[in-house]
Amino acid sequence: MKKRIGIVPKSYIGNPDQNCMMDHYRLGNNYIQRIMEAGCVPIGLAPSDNVLDEEALALCDGFLVQGGSEFYPYHFQVIHHAVTHGKRYLGICLGNQLIYTYFALKRIVENEGYTGDPVKAICDYRAKHTTDLSVLKKIPGHRFEVPPRGREDEAKHEVKIVPGTLLHRVLGQDTMHICSFHNYCTPEDQNLITVNAWSAMGDHVVEGVEYNDHILGVQGHPEMDSLLPKLFDFLAQ
Repeated sequence: MKKRIGIVPKSYIGNPDQNCMMDHYRLGNNYIQRIMEAGCVPIGLAPSDNVLDEEALALCDGFLVQGGSEFYPYHFQVIHHAVTHGKRYLGICLGNQLIYTYFALKRIVENEGYTGDPVKAICDYRAKHTTDLSVLKKIPGHRFEVPPRGREDEAKHEVKIVPGTLLHRVLGQDTMHICSFHNYCTPEDQNLITVNAWSAMGDHVVEGVEYNDHILGVQGHPEMDSLLPKLFDFLAQ
């Protein structure tokens, strides 16, 4: 049976009092294509008011968290489910940043003595302290423009893969060229998760992180073309 991979959407929840059509979510076609090419069944996860039904998560064999600009409660639901159930998780851009953010905020609420549901504790903490991206590192001067179709190479740069990491085993190579447009990344001096890739531009930017053998993230956008199929094959294994 093919693996069922839940794709985590971007949220576009606006103010319905001004526009009754503002409540919607979005899935990127590139992510769907790459999952299908890997021989998996893509399943679009559907939050309601930025919260997922836990039964929807249980239906999935693994998850792909696509890029975006902000974390919502359903992001933390997904990664917590993947971590605690041993399911494969591939995080891209925001999905990569989510890995460190989840563990960083989880440690904060645990240090404060919270012993209840960790996802609720994280979301409550963020609501009080507005820590959407504050645990991440700001990257000044990095490209943020998305190129048109057929010109993906304009946004690519070399990334060095750390030997012995899960990413290195998955790809079987020491470097990769990947589309990159972002302005936040995981801090290089954290001690919660494993850094698996660094920018080759000499700017000390973390380009990927991982946790154990089932949580994998890359900062760039491998879904933009079909040149890194092994990364998506990871979800099918």
